[in-house]
Amino acid sequence: MHEVIATHRVGFRLLKKIHETDHKIIPVYLLQIVFQLAQTYISLFLTAGLVDALRLGEFRQAVVLTAALLGANLVGTVLVSLTEAAIRGLRNVAGLAIFVWLREKTFSMDYETMENPEVAEKIAFSEKTSDAYGSLGMVLALYRDIFQAVLSVILSTSMVIWLCLTRPVGSGTFLERLAGPLPSLLLFGCALAGMAFFSGKVFVKFSEKQKAYFEANTGMEMREDYLLNQVFLNEKAGKVIRLYGMQDMLMGNAEAEVKKSKAYWGGMFDVMRRTIQANNGLNSLFTIGSYLLVTVKVVTKAITVGAFTQYVGALNQFGNACFIIINCQVRLRNVCTYMEKFLAFLDMEGSHVKGTRALEERKDGAYELVFEDVSFRYPGSRDYVLKHIDCRLNIRGRMALVGPNGAGKTTFIKLLCRLYEPTEGRITLNGVDIREYDEEAYRALFSVVFQDFKLLAFSVWENITAGFERDDDKIWKALEQADAADIVKRMPKQLDTYLYKYLEDGVEISGGEAQKIALARALYKDAPVVILDEPTAALDPVAEAEVYSRFQEMVEGKTGIYISHRMSSCQFCDEILVFHEGEIIERGSHEKLHALGGKYTELWDAQARYYA
Repeated sequence: MHEVIATHRVGFRLLKKIHETDHKIIPVYLLQIVFQLAQTYISLFLTAGLVDALRLGEFRQAVVLTAALLGANLVGTVLVSLTEAAIRGLRNVAGLAIFVWLREKTFSMDYETMENPEVAEKIAFSEKTSDAYGSLGMVLALYRDIFQAVLSVILSTSMVIWLCLTRPVGSGTFLERLAGPLPSLLLFGCALAGMAFFSGKVFVKFSEKQKAYFEANTGMEMREDYLLNQVFLNEKAGKVIRLYGMQDMLMGNAEAEVKKSKAYWGGMFDVMRRTIQANNGLNSLFTIGSYLLVTVKVVTKAITVGAFTQYVGALNQFGNACFIIINCQVRLRNVCTYMEKFLAFLDMEGSHVKGTRALEERKDGAYELVFEDVSFRYPGSRDYVLKHIDCRLNIRGRMALVGPNGAGKTTFIKLLCRLYEPTEGRITLNGVDIREYDEEAYRALFSVVFQDFKLLAFSVWENITAGFERDDDKIWKALEQADAADIVKRMPKQLDTYLYKYLEDGVEISGGEAQKIALARALYKDAPVVILDEPTAALDPVAEAEVYSRFQEMVEGKTGIYISHRMSSCQFCDEILVFHEGEIIERGSHEKLHALGGKYTELWDAQARYYA
């Protein structure tokens, strides 16, 4: 019973979310149920009357009942068809809703939570299993069948109880006494209780087997999806596969996964087959007993021959409805097992404090940002990436962050942009802890190009404006500043050209060209703080020199911060922060730091040897 309640708790929550998405979906399903049940039970009553009219020779009444029966079936069929047509369209809406919910949740989560590998795995698992097993259309269809079956059980049970209460003409024989109201009710009640008891046993036995199969194979689909999409259909992986001759190894892995998949689905289908066989056996026994009860009622003249067809039909509806309830309950449990994990993902809370304080708008760009004894380590790790950082950023100045890989430079920027939150200490904006500000309003202060930037397979202008209003003059100015204007002018449709070959008229661009367009996107945002993480990593030396020569123009009137491993770029900056093992160990201008003969000098001299 606990499992049934847990299943429907998930199912009803999904129905509620579906209703919130589109208020028409569930009412249309309910209408279809009403039309189908009305057609079925009206036909039972009219058929019983028709049989009795024909038996008694009342042909005029028989003609009327025949016309009524045909009309009822015609109207019922039309109404059911109309609702089915509406349902097909609405089912598509429900099918897409789950992916909308996933993406809305993903976009609403803070970056620090999203970057957690366990969370990333949950997202991938939710999307994959929701697509393969957790269809909302399936949930709707199963609940429609269950609700219709429950109503059918109520209607048919009412008819059978009325049948049990009918009295035979006499009361002397054994059959006449057996056909009396009390014995009939007792027999029907015992048959019903027996069917419910054994059906429950069947449900528990086989649903536990299905659950065991599922829990033992939860990662199977993820491995198959990885091989297909991330390996076999990945262009970059294709080069490595061919150069290293990895085909046999990969095919061996694929064959192993296929064998596991066959074993899994073979076992699942075997359990489902045995479930259906067991339920069919119980249904057959109940049907035989039901026919005997109705036959006894007819023989003892408690009901007419016409009523025989009516009550036999009602008992058939009862047996079928019970089978549908049990079968749909098993299938619903399977679906909800997957969907429960999807809902658990939707329920996840981010790790960031939700600030509400409004941000003061300053046209002069005078935003004072200060790190106060800030330390940071990743969740689950004992090692600190940053340790006791005390730092005041120069407003409207140019600052470079340098240091070896893993020194904490990019993490420093992510903390500044509030993609992460400090493990210890705090960061303030104009003296206020940045956690108190509205996150989106605070991030509007920053235009950032990370080394692992991403352009989308959209038009050039959409990539540059990134959701802001389109202003072509401003776009071209940003492209000029980023030295990307000539790249776009050579494209077939210029600003309206789609990037990458996901669409037929898309164009492929090099890493350096993509980096320049990403830089133009940061400049178009026109935020008071511009941050460039390895802004010239994909550029050749000539293009790199051009970017540096334009750097002053790019950040004019703004605060400019960038990370670079190319030490020559530091000469363009007012101040340099030298990171080492998570700490800021030196700070000052190029001349000052080089004169110290410390870590900065070591990095400068080590790189200068290669350019001597």
